[in-house]
Amino acid sequence: MKLLLTYVRRFLCVRMLLVAGLATPTAALADIVTLNANDNGKQVQLNVGDQLILRLPTISPRFGWRLTQTYPGQLTVTSTHTLPGLSSGVPGAPATFEIHFQAVGTGGLDLALVSAQPGSGYAALGGFFHVFITIDKPGVAKNVNITEYGNHSRVKVNQGDQLLIRLDNTVGSQYTWEVLPLDDSVLQVLPTPVEKPTKKPKKRKAGSEDDVTFQFQALKPGRTTLRFLYRNATSNEAPPKRDFEVDVEVPEPPK
Repeated sequence: MKLLLTYVRRFLCVRMLLVAGLATPTAALADIVTLNANDNGKQVQLNVGDQLILRLPTISPRFGWRLTQTYPGQLTVTSTHTLPGLSSGVPGAPATFEIHFQAVGTGGLDLALVSAQPGSGYAALGGFFHVFITIDKPGVAKNVNITEYGNHSRVKVNQGDQLLIRLDNTVGSQYTWEVLPLDDSVLQVLPTPVEKPTKKPKKRKAGSEDDVTFQFQALKPGRTTLRFLYRNATSNEAPPKRDFEVDVEVPEPPK
């Protein structure tokens, strides 16, 4: 009888442990998002912790692709590989350059790459690849940065996020960027923060490149389009030299 009771107790203990294990929520697994040449120009949504893999065609295993800039605190390169050409999504590509990224912080960014050997990129891409990436974390507002690489693209920002548009400008030029009227019920224009220089700023030479920034905040759900014109400030009748626009969506917050 004692032996039977011992077996019953052990059975009940094991059963309780199994039930407790099933009831314990498991940690959410990070996603792995893989893109190739066919995804050029798309918008990609990631969460903090996700992995991003890019597979792009190249003319030879000796040559790859390089980033136009780095993204500290948001996206980190973890490894690079060379694979058979078919992996790039381009039939007949001699080889594929594969780059692995890790999403480490919230934000939005233009992920742009150029062929490591200028002028000899595989014909399907012409030596340039670009996607717009937003990285979210539940309950955390993010800063979304867009450069002229994101012209005529679409971006999704959450309510409370800040959107920073950075456009190329020329020092001393008569042309300046002008933002056209927008739906201020969806986005609000913010004053561009002025950073106090720690050292005496260097005088910029006329004709050198300089950036101009416009900052906005997502107020409530909706859709709107931000439009900018690069106009001649001395002549209102002169046609704009170039333009920039981006479609912005602020989705309904999760209930």
